[in-house]
Amino acid sequence: MKQAIADFLVQFPVVTLFAVIGVGYLLGQVRIFGFRIGVAGVLFAGLAAGALGPEVALPQIVSTVGLILFIYSIGIQFGPGFQNPFRRNGSRDNIFCIAMLAIGAGVAIGVAAWQSLSGPSLAGLFSGALTNAPALAAAQEVLRGQSNEAPVIAFGIAYPFGVLGVMLTFQLYRTVFRIKPAKAEPAEPIEVRDFVVQNPGIVGQSLAGMLRVHGDLGFVISRVQRAGQTALATAETELALGDVVAVVGNRSSLERALHIFGQPTDIHIEDDRSALDYRRVFVSRAEIVGKRIRDLNLQSTLGATITRLRRGDVDIVPNADSRLEFGDRVRVLTAPANFASVSRFFGDSIRGTAETDFASVGLGMAAGVILGLIPLPLPGGHLVRLGLAGGPLIAGLVLGRMQRTGPITWGIPLSANLTLRQIGLVLFQAGVGTRAGYGFLQTAGGSGIYMIAGGAAITAAVALMSVAIGHRVLKLPFESVMGLTCAIHTEPASLSYASLVSNSDAPQAAYARVFPVCTVTKILLAQLLVTWR
Repeated sequence: MKQAIADFLVQFPVVTLFAVIGVGYLLGQVRIFGFRIGVAGVLFAGLAAGALGPEVALPQIVSTVGLILFIYSIGIQFGPGFQNPFRRNGSRDNIFCIAMLAIGAGVAIGVAAWQSLSGPSLAGLFSGALTNAPALAAAQEVLRGQSNEAPVIAFGIAYPFGVLGVMLTFQLYRTVFRIKPAKAEPAEPIEVRDFVVQNPGIVGQSLAGMLRVHGDLGFVISRVQRAGQTALATAETELALGDVVAVVGNRSSLERALHIFGQPTDIHIEDDRSALDYRRVFVSRAEIVGKRIRDLNLQSTLGATITRLRRGDVDIVPNADSRLEFGDRVRVLTAPANFASVSRFFGDSIRGTAETDFASVGLGMAAGVILGLIPLPLPGGHLVRLGLAGGPLIAGLVLGRMQRTGPITWGIPLSANLTLRQIGLVLFQAGVGTRAGYGFLQTAGGSGIYMIAGGAAITAAVALMSVAIGHRVLKLPFESVMGLTCAIHTEPASLSYASLVSNSDAPQAAYARVFPVCTVTKILLAQLLVTWR
């Protein structure tokens, strides 16, 4: 029976691929001690299929394409918000993470010396204990052309505790030090409030001039009423005593508006929608994606202004420098007669927010692959490459930050990005799992228990030291420390857990600040470790 299944899978590798993905997803939903391994179940389903025989392995191109899709999509998503990682608090956080990863590499070398592991096994154990598929791919790339699946075998052995260990560390630390979750702070709702202009200091100033003096105040002036006539507020609008202005913002920004304009009023000029009304439209037109709102010239070309922006599940009060992304939903104030023109200008297609420009995706990934092939010299005459993991990540970050180059829009709609990323990850895990399954079975039946212990030691050492030093020595908020620790392990399951127990977005914010640097650091460390001894 076993041989018949193996023969069938060898004859139809497409069936092997999809069966591994489907069974792996089902496996990932099974709860173990209250946790689920999620998409990592595909890796273990691949190992099980590969254990039937070495000939069951899927072609190398499956995992290669999957890895590039996965890592490039991550770079594109983080690119727009990516800043110099070594500025201000980013410097402290990233140096801290690099130090923890260096300690993790040191612990891994100690484990390898204890168990007499080879360099490829060491690199795989390090990558699995820190649950980082790109680092595994970087180690494999160093071994390109060699029939050596030791990194994947060690990765698969160390991975399970790598997933669970971080969450167990958080729970243990919270219990020992009796850390209570912070009370959830509800997001301030965006609302409209009307004010009467009574401040003589702003009389005669244009709205653009007022912003130059006061800077971005976090609110938008949508309408101005003078002598009973309501008009759209534009950059050239000059304020006069007694004008009524409709201001859009959250509670704190509206308090600033009160001090600037002078007096709130019960007049609600926004309720009169005969001359001015709003329409919510989707940003799906490629020509405007990546542009700043100020560069759209909406007021002069359409007689319109953007008063609110919804990105994902978050409402934002935009400013003139806010850049539009695929899938944004903007609230546009204009004359009702302009509604059709506004819809055409922004695209307003839900389908368009999910479609992907594969010209930009293909060119971006090609640039990432080429970048990954460039050798980088290290002291001692060593050469490392960013490889198929690091190159696409850096390319994605840079192009995502640029957002557009001439007619090319580099951004990918969020829904499409998440789909591409998930497809890439399952292809990568299915490919490497089936190729390493047979060797994994042999190793797990022999010295596997010692490698499991070694991988657990690496995971526990890095997680415990990261939490303890970050919280007790650097005095960082525990919520942020959890986010940094999740980024050090690049483990999304633990990030979801951290967000749940903290009742805040602080873990995600900290994770995003250091994720790119952590990923590149692990890629480089894995390439160095694979050549050990």
